[in-house]
This record gives sequence, C-alpha cells and structure tokens, in this order.
Amino acid sequence: MYKTFTQSYLIEYYINKKKEMFPFVISIMAPLITCIQMFPQLWKIIHSKSVRDISFYSLLLLLFSNLLWLLHGYFIMDLSTIVAETVAIIINIFLLGLFFHHRKKSHKLHS
Repeated sequence: MYKTFTQSYLIEYYINKKKEMFPFVISIMAPLITCIQMFPQLWKIIHSKSVRDISFYSLLLLLFSNLLWLLHGYFIMDLSTIVAETVAIIINIFLLGLFFHHRKKSHKLHS
C-alpha cells in the first residue's frame, strides 16, 4: 500500500503531537499536585483545631520552596506554575496563621 505525501505528513504530525502532549500534561499536573498537596493538612488542622504534631520549620521550608518555584515560573513565563504556586503560597500562609492561632490556644489550655 502506497501512502501519499499528505497521509505520511499527517501521520508524522499526529505522532509528534502525541509526543508533545505528554510533557504538556506533566507540566500541568505537577504544579496542580503541588498546589493541592497541603489541603489534607489544612483540613486536619481546621477540624481538629490542633497543631501539636505540625512542624513549624517544615511549613516555613515549604513556603520558601513555593516562593522559589513562583519566581522560577515568573522567569520562564509558565502560567500554570505561577498560578499553582500562588495558590500554594496562600494555603501555606493560611496554615502558618492557623499554626500560630491554635498554638496560642493550646499553650493557654496547658498553662
């Protein structure tokens, strides 16, 4: 069976597009997962009203890491990274606020 130039070109184009799609999907999924990774911790703190088992330094390191990723996203002009890291930073700031709020409450109860 003989393929015309157009058929051959279309098949090659489709194969190349599939190869480009995987990195694109990864570039969307990675920041999205980074963005939502702290939701379980946030949920636990809100419902238990306890931060006894939460490390302040790990939250601080995570916030610093998110800031660096945000800068990286800005420098390479990657919108998915910028949006995801902005949301992650907001969640981490909220977590730090809850950390200090509930830590003060637990110290008052134990004093």
